[in-house]
Amino acid sequence: MNNQQKQWDKSYNRRENFLFYPHEEIIRFFSKYIRRRIELDEFENIFSFKTPPRILDLGCGIGRHIFYANSFGLDAYGIDLSKAAIRTAWEWARREGFLNYREKIKRGDIRKLPYPNKYFNFAISHAVLDSMSFKIAKEAVSELARVMKKDGLFYCDLISGDDSLHFREFDEEEVVQTSHERGTIQLYFNFAKIRSLMDSLFDIVECMLIKKESVISNQSRARYHLVLRKK
Repeated sequence: MNNQQKQWDKSYNRRENFLFYPHEEIIRFFSKYIRRRIELDEFENIFSFKTPPRILDLGCGIGRHIFYANSFGLDAYGIDLSKAAIRTAWEWARREGFLNYREKIKRGDIRKLPYPNKYFNFAISHAVLDSMSFKIAKEAVSELARVMKKDGLFYCDLISGDDSLHFREFDEEEVVQTSHERGTIQLYFNFAKIRSLMDSLFDIVECMLIKKESVISNQSRARYHLVLRKK
């Protein structure tokens, strides 16, 4: 894990993952399952709540989805392995006026979450659980299940082998050799492996495979987008 932290710190220090806008599928998840914006300052609650529900961004990077959740009036938290990412998230949080940001945005191991049992109503994780070994991903999902409330919803996405270099059912892991994220792990999934990852902890509510192909280069890539319910 120390080696992976070093590799991710290098990646963030190169600003390879300085992403500032929420991913479209996370926007969709919010609008369908949590809260939908209907006016400049007005929301429609999909999930009924009297106090702001807690949401965890597992592998939060520099914090783009934390601040998006906060703008929707949610009680947002985040954790990431990279010290470099968290330093930038803190600076962004300070500029945004995000309260208690050092308590709510933490550097840490997602297999050892610093939260009590059944603490979160929701969780999100974009391009995280496929950036580690399957063993670590299994441990992380088990730990996430511990801190989520029963029937809590979890959005995540996972890379598929259905691309121009592999095949649909490819489910191995590779060390990234390209300049972007060099030295980190890329873990590929098929549907059977997704079910194995979630085991008996989460029910699969949605599973969409979205494939993008360039008509110029003929290069393609694909990701599974999932909504899961804590059992």
